[in-house]
Amino acid sequence: MNNCTLILRHLSEGSGITETNQPISTLEELFNACVTKPDPHLIERLLIAGHDAQGRRRLLSFTFQSVTDHVK
Repeated sequence: MNNCTLILRHLSEGSGITETNQPISTLEELFNACVTKPDPHLIERLLIAGHDAQGRRRLLSFTFQSVTDHVK
């Protein structure tokens, strides 16, 4: 694994949907970010970049579906 990024989504009436990238270094950091994320940010995607056994660049993208009624 070369890097891991948690992408948070924020919805507001004034600016619409914005995304924030949060770099992640460890599984513990990922867990803590997921369970203590600041409202009204929603977890949108988890991107893990690295290389396979043949040295080819690979990107894993995990997508989350979140529902909220919180709009500022």
